[in-house]
Amino acid sequence: MNKNALRGFAVSGLLVMGLTACGGAGTSTDAASAPASESATATPTPTPTAAKEFTLEALNAVLAKMTDKRGTKLSVTSTADLSGSMAQSKALMEQVDVQPAVCKDMAMGSLARPLEGVKAAVGVSQDAASGSISTISLGTGLGDAIAAELDASKENLAKCGTLTMNGPTGSSTMTVTDLGAKKPARATVAYRMDTAAATGEKGSMILAQTIDENVLVSVIGIGGTSEADAIESVSALLDQAVELIK
Repeated sequence: MNKNALRGFAVSGLLVMGLTACGGAGTSTDAASAPASESATATPTPTPTAAKEFTLEALNAVLAKMTDKRGTKLSVTSTADLSGSMAQSKALMEQVDVQPAVCKDMAMGSLARPLEGVKAAVGVSQDAASGSISTISLGTGLGDAIAAELDASKENLAKCGTLTMNGPTGSSTMTVTDLGAKKPARATVAYRMDTAAATGEKGSMILAQTIDENVLVSVIGIGGTSEADAIESVSALLDQAVELIK
């Protein structure tokens, strides 16, 4: 997989792509939470166990315990350190024309929704030998609808298989492919994104997401010797995160 065009996604780009599932911007949960008809017979349901609340410090602590597939510790940062980058990225993305237009929220990722109250920590691994970068974000505070958005994301993958983006920094075409049976075992959704810029640069990445204890786990693999190598790196980080979020 080509490593050049998408190297900039390592930190702030992960937040752009990762903190929101492919379902796009946050949608109202009013319809989903509306009471059933009074004439219907209510079926008692067990009271769900409250999910653990994670602080930013707790998310950082999870990432501090993790290593990449070579056994090397991750470089860890958080939204507290990236607030300026996020604001700049959002201002830039708002100037970008995305076609089909319905796919702009998917292209904007986390920037398509308000980020007030969102806490996220990011871990980055770089392998100079293979030219690969693997990144993982752990995010909370995204709201109760995020799980439903993640489950519905395959519909958006089908609608947004090919995107064109035109903006101040140039134009590019992005092809999104559901990994299907090749996705990491613990991923709810996983896809490959191939980007071709008008300048001729090309790049690709693997993104996998799941939710555990109301924490959205998003892992991106860029570069490496092959697609299989990128998927292996993504799977290693995803598996560790799920095990450590207790």
